[in-house]
Amino acid sequence: MNPINNHINQPIVESHAEPEVQHVASNASLPARMMSRTWMLFSLICLIAIAIVFKIFYLQIWPSERAKNLGLNYTYKANEITPIRGQIYSTDGSLLATSVPEYEIRWDAKAGYDVTEYRAKIDSVCMGFARIFGDRGAPEYKALFKQARTEGNRYQLIKTKVDYNQLQRIKQLPFIKKGAFKSGFVFIEGSRREKPFEMLAARTIGKDQADNKFGIELAFDSLLAGKKGKQLQEKIAGGYWRPMTDDYIEEPQPGADVIASIDIHLQDVANAALKRQLELHNASWGCAILMEVKTGYVRAIANLGKDPETGTYLERYNYAVQESQEPGSTMKLASLMACIDDGLVQLEDSVATGNGRWQIYDMTLTDSNDDEGGNGTISVEEVFEKSSNIGTAKLIKQCYDKQPQKFLDKLHSFGLGSKLDLQLHGEASPSIYSNTKDKGWSGLSLTQMSIGYETKLTPLQILAFYNAVANNGRYMKPLFVEKIKRNGRVIETYEPEVLHEKFCKKETIAACRKMMEGVTDKGGTAEGAFKNCAYKVAGKTGTAKIHENGQYDYNRHRASFVGYFPAHDPQYSCIVVINDPKGGNYYGGTIAAPVFSELAVKIYSTQMEYHQSDFVVDTTLQVQLQIPVSKDGSYEHLKTVLRGLKVPEQTSAQSPWVNTNSQGTYVAITERAVRAGIVPNVVGMGLQDALYLLEKQGMHVRVSGRGTVKRQNVPPGSNIKSNPNIHIELE
Repeated sequence: MNPINNHINQPIVESHAEPEVQHVASNASLPARMMSRTWMLFSLICLIAIAIVFKIFYLQIWPSERAKNLGLNYTYKANEITPIRGQIYSTDGSLLATSVPEYEIRWDAKAGYDVTEYRAKIDSVCMGFARIFGDRGAPEYKALFKQARTEGNRYQLIKTKVDYNQLQRIKQLPFIKKGAFKSGFVFIEGSRREKPFEMLAARTIGKDQADNKFGIELAFDSLLAGKKGKQLQEKIAGGYWRPMTDDYIEEPQPGADVIASIDIHLQDVANAALKRQLELHNASWGCAILMEVKTGYVRAIANLGKDPETGTYLERYNYAVQESQEPGSTMKLASLMACIDDGLVQLEDSVATGNGRWQIYDMTLTDSNDDEGGNGTISVEEVFEKSSNIGTAKLIKQCYDKQPQKFLDKLHSFGLGSKLDLQLHGEASPSIYSNTKDKGWSGLSLTQMSIGYETKLTPLQILAFYNAVANNGRYMKPLFVEKIKRNGRVIETYEPEVLHEKFCKKETIAACRKMMEGVTDKGGTAEGAFKNCAYKVAGKTGTAKIHENGQYDYNRHRASFVGYFPAHDPQYSCIVVINDPKGGNYYGGTIAAPVFSELAVKIYSTQMEYHQSDFVVDTTLQVQLQIPVSKDGSYEHLKTVLRGLKVPEQTSAQSPWVNTNSQGTYVAITERAVRAGIVPNVVGMGLQDALYLLEKQGMHVRVSGRGTVKRQNVPPGSNIKSNPNIHIELE
C-alpha cells in the first residue's frame, strides 16, 4: 500500500466521520427546539388572549366615551316584538274593545337610494304627504327631508298615527313604492286600543295602558296580551331600533279574544235610563247592574258620575264594584230573613210601630210617614212592604237583644260578610261586624244594622244576595266573562259558579219572596213604579242618609231599588243606586225604581222567550178572550190586523212606528221614535218592517234567522254615517 495514499486518505476518512457524528447530534436536538418554540408561541397567544379578555372586562366596567358612542350607534339585538292584543266581545257578538293598527313613517337619509331619482321625485312625494294627511304643506315636508339629509339622520320621523288606509296610499307614491332599501322609508307598526261603543260599560271593559290598567283589560291581561316574539334589529343614531329584516326570530303570537257577559243592547238601555234619571234629579253618581238569576252572568253594568267641570255624566269609576257604602233599607231583607229562618217570627206576627217615632237610648228612630201619624200596628210582612224602620228595628231587638252575636253570625252565614271573589280586580270589602267586641259596637249597633247603617256593602254584593233569594237559595258568583277564544275556537269557558248552596230554609226563601212581591203592590213603597211592566216585579226600595266626614247629613240621601223579574219565574235580578239626588225627592221607589222598570220593560219587549204563548188569556171574564201577542212595527199595518180580528187597542201614539204590549183585554200601543240619521230600534219587529225602516234610512242590512228581530249589532241611537252596515238577527 502506498503510504502517501494512506496519508492522504486518512484525513479524508476522518474528515468525513466527524461531520457524520455532528450531523447525528444535530438531528437528535430538533424536537426539543421545536417544542421550545411551540411553547413560546402558545404562551404568547395565551398572554394576548388574557389581555383581550381583560380589555373586554375593563371596557364593560369602565368604558371610554368612544366605546360608549360605538356601542350606542352600532348595536344589534334580538328585540322583543309585542303581538296584536286580543279583542273583547259582548255576549251578543258586538265588539267592545279592539286594537287598531297604527303606523309611524320614518326615513333613513343615508340609505342606498338613487340620489338623482330622489331629487327628481321628492316634490311629488311631499305633495302626496300633504294631500293624504292635510296637516302641513308640501314645502314643510320637503324641509323635513332636507334637514334629515343635512344631519345624516337615519331615522327621521315623518308622520305618526297613520292608519292602515293612509299607509296604503303612501306606499303608492313615486320613489316610496320602490321599497325600503331603495327609498329609505321605514314603516313602524303599532296599535291603539279603541272602544267602538265608547263609554258603554267603559269601566268594566277597562283600559290597556302600562300605567293605568283596569277592568277586563287588566283581569285578563295575560290572555289578551299574547306571546311576544323576537326580531333582529339595529340600533342607530338617536337610540332608535330599526328592523334589519321583516322576518322574525320568533313569531309573535296574537292575544286571545275575551267574550264578556255584557249584552250591548241591554247595556245601552241601562246606561240611557240611568243617565236620564241622574240628569233629572241632578245626582252626583249612580249605577245600575243587570244579572241573570240562574247563571250570575252580568248582562249590563252602568256607572255614571257627574263631571264637576262640565256637568256631564261620564263612566270614570266602577261604583258597582268599588263603592262600599251603607245600604240603608235594602238591608232589611237580610235582617228579617234572619228572624224568620231562626223561627223567631212569622209574616203574620204584628209589630207596634206607633206614630212613626221611637226613642231608643239617645236616638229617635223615625218612619218615612211620621208626619202623617206613622203606620200604627202592622204585620211583619207590612213592615217590609212599607219599609218601616221602627218595625224592623223592634223585631231585631225583640229577637236578638239578648244574643246579638247570633244575629251577626246569621248575617255572615248568608255570605254578606265576604267578598265575591270577582273576575275583576278592585272589589271593595264588605264591612259587617263579626263580633260584638269589635271596635265601634254599641248598644245601638243591633238596631242600626237592621235598617242598613253601621255596615257597608257594594251594590254588586247587595245584588248577589237578592239574586240568591230569586234563585231559591243558590248564591251565584257574578261573572263578567263567559269564554276565551283563540282563532275562533273556544279554549276556556267560565261556567256559572255557586258560592253558597241553600244558605237558609226553603220556607224562609218563600216568605222573603212573598214580602218582596208586596213592595210593588198597592201600599208598597214601589207601588207606582212598575205600572208599564207586563209581568210582576219583586224587590225592595232603599233610602240611606249619606255619611261623610264622621257624621250623617240629613239633607243628602242615597236612593236604591233591588229585586228581580218576573216574580213567578225569576230570570233577571237588578239593582239601581242613585247617590245624592237634589230637589227634595230622594226615595228609592221614585228615584231608582224607574230605571229598574225601564230595563224590565225593555227586556220583555225585546226577548220573545218571555212571551210564553201566542195569546194572553183573561180568566176573569166568563168567556175567555184571547189577546194575540203582536210584533212591533208599522201602526198602519197593525191597526188593520187588530181591527180585522176585532182585538181592542189602547194608544196615544202619533208616530207611524209603534211598540205593542198585549194586556189582559187589549193591546197597548206606544210610540216608537224614529229620527233621520239615527239608527232605529227594530228589535221586536217583523222582517218586512225592519228592512223597510232600516233601508229607508240608507243602511245596508244583513239578515240571519227567521221570525221576529231579536238582536241588532248596531245599537239604537248610533249615528248612521258612522255605522252604515247593520246585521239583524231573527228568532
